[in-house]
Amino acid sequence: MLSVKRLTRAEQSERNRALVLDAARSVFLARGYHAATVEEIADEAGFSRGVVYSRFGTKADLLLALLDRRIDELAERNAALAGGLSGDRGAVALMDQVSGRVHDDPGWGLLLIEFRVHAARDPELSRRYAAAHRRTTAGLAAVLAGVYERAGQDPPFPAGQLAELLAALGSGAQLERAANPAALPAWLRAEALGRLLAARNAAGPDDAT
Repeated sequence: MLSVKRLTRAEQSERNRALVLDAARSVFLARGYHAATVEEIADEAGFSRGVVYSRFGTKADLLLALLDRRIDELAERNAALAGGLSGDRGAVALMDQVSGRVHDDPGWGLLLIEFRVHAARDPELSRRYAAAHRRTTAGLAAVLAGVYERAGQDPPFPAGQLAELLAALGSGAQLERAANPAALPAWLRAEALGRLLAARNAAGPDDAT
């Protein structure tokens, strides 16, 4: 007779947390941030509202916990994508792949934009979202800096600014594609990023304004 390994209390707690977050992602993507309720998320996860509230105090806490998990996942993916890439060509390839995620997971992008607008009107939520966003851009900046370091070059812009630019382009592209799914094809993204870096390299640091 096969024995079933019992989870420790810590393992069970982590499993339940993951179940709640998976349910939250499903409900948020289906309903949007404002329309989704903690009750729906609890039902989706198979727990009571009390269990969900005991782990995540508010709906915003759930979204921010999802965002933290997403940041960790993307940091690993970006590091893997950057392996073997170097210089401007490598940076363009990396940035194009990162920006291309808008096309792969449009629901998440729109959900995050909805939450960002909501958080902007709440000073505490705005502070917490800004901290998560800084973690996102800092991680991407580190990966971009590594791409140039492998080529023995300095990036044409500070890596942090490149990461911020890419985040802004991603948000804008998400809204454009919500209105027109054919907007901003992959070739145009790559061409625009390549020309941006080439123009900055041609100008040189002394020509910056």
